[in-house]
Amino acid sequence: MEKKIAILGGGVTGVVLAGELSASPLFEVDLIEKAPVLGGLHRNFTIDNLNYDIGAFVFPVDHSLFTTFPRIKDLCLQIKNQMGSLTPRGTIDKYPCTLNGYIRDHGLVNFSYACLDLVYCKFRYWQRDNIPAFVKYYIGKNVYERSGLKSYIEILYGIRDEEIDIEFATKRLGEIEKAASLKAIISKLLQSRNTALVDPPTLKEVVVRPTEGFHKMYEVANDILLSQGVNIFTNCEMKAITRRGERFEIEFLDSKKYYDRVISTIPIATISQLIGKPLEKDLEYRKLLSLFYRFNGDLGYSDNILHNFTTQGSWKRITTFSKYYGTYEGDDYFVVEITLEKDTQPDIYKQQQDFENHVQSRGLFKGELKYQGSLVIPNAYPVYRRDRLHEVIKAKQGLREWGLDLAGRQGEFDYISSYDAAANARSLAEKIKADYCS
Repeated sequence: MEKKIAILGGGVTGVVLAGELSASPLFEVDLIEKAPVLGGLHRNFTIDNLNYDIGAFVFPVDHSLFTTFPRIKDLCLQIKNQMGSLTPRGTIDKYPCTLNGYIRDHGLVNFSYACLDLVYCKFRYWQRDNIPAFVKYYIGKNVYERSGLKSYIEILYGIRDEEIDIEFATKRLGEIEKAASLKAIISKLLQSRNTALVDPPTLKEVVVRPTEGFHKMYEVANDILLSQGVNIFTNCEMKAITRRGERFEIEFLDSKKYYDRVISTIPIATISQLIGKPLEKDLEYRKLLSLFYRFNGDLGYSDNILHNFTTQGSWKRITTFSKYYGTYEGDDYFVVEITLEKDTQPDIYKQQQDFENHVQSRGLFKGELKYQGSLVIPNAYPVYRRDRLHEVIKAKQGLREWGLDLAGRQGEFDYISSYDAAANARSLAEKIKADYCS
């Protein structure tokens, strides 16, 4: 007898789970999404015939979305992804930093001191028990602060680096651990490579969404899921979820459905409310403000994605879509990402003016900047504070003990990439299959 499974949330995690589970005759799958379309944050905002994303979405060709739905990869554009950093000295370096760039900005004398400092930090911070210690162990205190990496981390989270739990390091700073060990640095120096500090993380073959937008990708996923028997419910509001013995009852606005298993990819606070066990303390998130622009003139950089490593300006990253899809009527177009505190009501005009003044004071965007609009995503980034991690663990443990499966960045309050979220979704699907085959 088929087991009936409900997947809550139609973002990339939910879609991959639905694709993997529905391919097995063991399951009947319902995919339940509050929004009118599938895709979650993989969506576009069309302004003056231009498709803007809310961030930088670059997919390695082995992304699990393509493994589950091979036809989607054929729609995407293969690109060479170049990522840069605006340094504290106002120069452009490869992201996050290179040996040549550091020497250019700070000189050979300071670099010699940085090398000695790195050796000292290997002894001083060997425990790597917080974010500053973790990074200093691998690249030294001098480079960490002078390269702008410290500033970038604090811009991203809106809190001091020492307040961020070390869990963040293992999820988002792993490239530093791989690329900036003494062995790796010496190897690169002997090969006369200019990336001896930290290699750019996206060196593998990558693609971006189709020119027409993310909807082209998720229309294909939608059709495949339907052909595999998945029941897709969009614009679907849930009122409550109740345990009925070994089964689950989901109450909708006008009906009730029963399931053998429920997988949640929606925010922990939302699912906790639905099962009647609201959180004692809200988990901490950061908002994402996206500013959309067209521009006619000299950008001042050649990279697809530019990160803000300066100590000024609240923006964290620029993604220039015209580098992928070509200019429009002679204009480049791009999105600027700014992290905000959850309860902050952003002054959009002030944020716009601060961004424009900052980048133009650094010699970028010599020409006409044309502001096109903005968008705020309320729960974009989970925040890992050192003194509150136990609350996250307790909340997740409580939901699992109640009987739910959790998946994805929102479902697990896990600051991971789309690549890792989709890969974890496939692993969870395999575990669920094994549970019912054993």
